Amino acid sequence: MFDLDEYRTGPLILDANRLPGSRRFMAPEGWNKGAIIDQVTNVFTLGRTAAEFLGRGATSVDAWMGTDRMRLVTLKATSKNRSARHQSVRVCRGLEIRRLSGASLSDNK
Repeated sequence: MFDLDEYRTGPLILDANRLPGSRRFMAPEGWNKGAIIDQVTNVFTLGRTAAEFLGRGATSVDAWMGTDRMRLVTLKATSKNRSARHQSVRVCRGLEIRRLSGASLSDNK
């Protein structure tokens, strides 16, 4: 999900006080002028989208309607700590492919 008016072909340095868009989908760096906005930011947005669809906006066990593994992937994707998130949407997608092939979460390097 992205705003076509704000679309960029690659990473950017935020030159405003915040990114435009909905607060509930915005990564923490979207609030910091000078922050790098890149694929790790997109991972956060994708994770928040998953939480909206699969957890009614939450990632708690009680609210979650997806699988346990989906919840764990979403929790990592929405970490406030950028370096703790998946480094790309491709990595998140790879986790699901590995799940389908029978690999365990501990195989996620």
